[in-house]
Amino acid sequence: MSAVCAMMITAGCGKVNVGYVDYARVQTEAPQIKNSMDEMQKRMEEFQKDAEKQLQEQGANIKSEEDAQKFQELQQQLRMQGAGIQQQYATQVQSKIYAAMDGIAKEKKLDTVVRSNGKDGMVIGGVDVTDDVIAKLQ
Repeated sequence: MSAVCAMMITAGCGKVNVGYVDYARVQTEAPQIKNSMDEMQKRMEEFQKDAEKQLQEQGANIKSEEDAQKFQELQQQLRMQGAGIQQQYATQVQSKIYAAMDGIAKEKKLDTVVRSNGKDGMVIGGVDVTDDVIAKLQ
C-alpha cells in the first residue's frame, strides 16, 4: 500500500492523504470489538464444554476399530466447528473495524486508511485516526 502511495506521489498525481490505524489498539479498546470478542469467548467456552462431553461419551464406547474411526471423525468435526465459530467472529470484527475505517476516511477526506501495528509501518506524514476509529466503535 505504501509503495502505491509513493508511486502516485512521484508520478505527479498530487498529494495523497493517508491515515493509519493501530489495529491492535482498536481490537483491545473499542467497546463494540471487545463485546464481540467477549461474546466469542463465551460461545467458545460453551462449545468446548459440549465438545468435551460428546468426546467423553463416544470415547467411553470405543470397542472396535470402527468405533475408534468414528471417534476420530467426531474430533475432526468438532475442531472444524470450533474453527468456524472463531472465523465467524473474526470476520465480524474485521468488518466492523473496516467499516469504521472507511467512515473515518470519508469524514476526514483521506484517500486511504492503512493498518499499522503501532510500532512500525506508519506512513510518514500520515494521520493517526486510531482514536477516531475507537470512538466510532463505541
